[in-house]
Amino acid sequence: MTVTTIDGHVHWGRWRPERVGWPHATLEEIRGALDRSGIDGAVVMPTDAADNEGLAKALEGQGDRFHLFAWLDPHHPDRTMDFLERNTDRVAGLKVHPSLERLRVDDPAWQPFLRHAEERRLPVIVHAGRWQEMAGWRIPLAVAERHPEASIIIAHLGGDLPDLQQECSQEMAERKLPNAYLGTESIREYYSLRIALDRLGPERILFGSDFPLGWPAAYLAVLDGAGPSEEERRLVAGENLLRLIARRRP
Repeated sequence: MTVTTIDGHVHWGRWRPERVGWPHATLEEIRGALDRSGIDGAVVMPTDAADNEGLAKALEGQGDRFHLFAWLDPHHPDRTMDFLERNTDRVAGLKVHPSLERLRVDDPAWQPFLRHAEERRLPVIVHAGRWQEMAGWRIPLAVAERHPEASIIIAHLGGDLPDLQQECSQEMAERKLPNAYLGTESIREYYSLRIALDRLGPERILFGSDFPLGWPAAYLAVLDGAGPSEEERRLVAGENLLRLIARRRP
């Protein structure tokens, strides 16, 4: 069986200076990492420098291997929204990082972007981590309930600890929100992924690596560790993401 593999979480460019030791990635380095990992394509987004214009320029003429997700900057909303409006035919999705932006995703400053996501039917990746007051998985899950036309992808399987991951998938199974998804980026816990697959079904989960912060092949190995069926691998590895991207309205 041939499986199309799409890395659903890749960063291009340089991080802000305060991210000491965080690796940068050029488009050439991204392409090389995907090739060496046996991955067909990727969602590519800027770092917290929010250089959406630079990324759009870098992706010119690159074909359909890369899908541009814009980094949302709630502190410069006019500039960010202007980019989105001028590039409706190119922006395939959006990225929210509450921890790095120091602003919860349910803050009113994000609302214009979430409304845009609903109008355009754009998927929105929302970082989730240990900082529960700022980036706990419960917050984007509540946002998904309030914005039913936006596909909300809760990153890192809901957090970078097994209890957070498993609590998140349990709550998602109970609430049954059709527009809430989990990303696997940078998780090591293959057993949490297996639990999420059993609770939610493979249609709710999307593969990602968080390259260059993580090596793509390493997180494909985590998917392998979860013992997916052929259908589960096909959906998680790329089909789910491509389906979400195909829903967008230009």
